[in-house]
Amino acid sequence: MSASPARWSRRLRIALPRDVDVPWTLRHLVARTVPSLETVSDRAWLRVVRLADGAPLLLDVVHDAPDHALVVRASPSPGPDALRALVARAFDLDTDLAPFRRLARGDAVLAPLVKARPALRLPQYLDPFEAMIRAILGQQVSVAGAATMADRLVRAHGEPVALPDDAPPMRAFPRAATLAALDPETLRAVGLTRAKTAAISGVARRVADGALDFAHVAALPAAEAEAALVALPGIGPWTAQWLRLRALRDRDAFPAKDLGIIKAFAARHVAIADIPAHADAWRPWRGYATLHLWESLGD
Repeated sequence: MSASPARWSRRLRIALPRDVDVPWTLRHLVARTVPSLETVSDRAWLRVVRLADGAPLLLDVVHDAPDHALVVRASPSPGPDALRALVARAFDLDTDLAPFRRLARGDAVLAPLVKARPALRLPQYLDPFEAMIRAILGQQVSVAGAATMADRLVRAHGEPVALPDDAPPMRAFPRAATLAALDPETLRAVGLTRAKTAAISGVARRVADGALDFAHVAALPAAEAEAALVALPGIGPWTAQWLRLRALRDRDAFPAKDLGIIKAFAARHVAIADIPAHADAWRPWRGYATLHLWESLGD
């Protein structure tokens, strides 16, 4: 940990587009909070993120509801343009949803869902490696269970960071090289199954040695990106599609066999066999359709 005191950057105020539902995004984050990484409330989000170069950064975002704006601080400061880009990505601020809403108005499944929640956006993980590890942790367990395992992993193997005096103690998500170097029994000690241990070790090794570059995968055509991800140990189609949706900014990713998707279609009297053809009409917005289908299921 650095001996120099950490300091906040100058405050940055980001005026929000009219059609951004920040309270929903914060509620979404609350349900997935990893306490060693972040704190989330109904009006604020404070967390440590890793930048593309691996450096940890403390990001503080407060929702100014009366002015429909976000007030942002960071430590250390990446500069105002870079800071705004991070927040815009995390909250999906720069997407023009008008084409999606026009598409939804003509679709029997989507029309009532989008009419009810027209401002839903796709929040993004800022660190794709963290997103992938959390996706593996979340396989076949509840959202709360996945967050608990992620918290244990961060507490055991995360990196201490220098924080401003008014910030609670937090750590950075473990580096790929750190997880790659752990023996399986040490990694399993946080409560992992052998399968998840093997998957995390395998992914971490590929990221650490440069064989897996998330920026490269994100730039591939969808079919090639999915093929590259499912070739990894422990990564099936659902996890690959979730990662494309939530960390690689693929707004058309669609986990057709997801249980929540199937339930949401069934509630609208669409048979499982008809889901792919119905969803094809939503291209290139199937990711936003997925979000609305999941949201329609409630808690």
